[in-house]
Amino acid sequence: MMRFTRNQLIVALGTILVLLAVSLWIVRPILGRRKKLAVKIEQSEKRFQELIDLERLYRGMKAESGRIESNLSQRPRDFTLFAFLEGLAGRDGIKGQIEFMRPSVKQLSDKHQEEQVEMRFKGVSLERLIPYLYHIETAPEQVRIRRLTIRPQQRNPSQLEVSLVVVTRKLSGAAQMVGSKEA
Repeated sequence: MMRFTRNQLIVALGTILVLLAVSLWIVRPILGRRKKLAVKIEQSEKRFQELIDLERLYRGMKAESGRIESNLSQRPRDFTLFAFLEGLAGRDGIKGQIEFMRPSVKQLSDKHQEEQVEMRFKGVSLERLIPYLYHIETAPEQVRIRRLTIRPQQRNPSQLEVSLVVVTRKLSGAAQMVGSKEA
């Protein structure tokens, strides 16, 4: 067996201690930092992808908003949701079943208003109601049904009681004038 001198043992032990110190205070922190950076890079890439997706969504919504605003500016200036719905009910043969119509307007922004009409029909048949609802939803005037409740009448189940809220957006007075100048 080989015997080491005291100096050789001290040098070997010192070398081991230096290697341990380098490992603990230099190599491990570097590797740990590198691992943390890799995780942060991965998180940043995910956030970047989310931002790209949000930008795509924003551009799509902006294009849709521009299309809707263009349609709104091309709508006749005297358009009212109340008159539109009443005329449509007359055309579809259910004007006589209108129990009430309650219009309201809410200011959404400087440029936009939301026009809303709450309606109730009494004693309307499903065969007459479906075309009316279809004509509302497919109208080029950007009209939508927000809420719809249909119940059969107690006396005559083939006749319906219908409550609905119909909405549309409208350009405010100043925005409508600007829109009409651009056309």
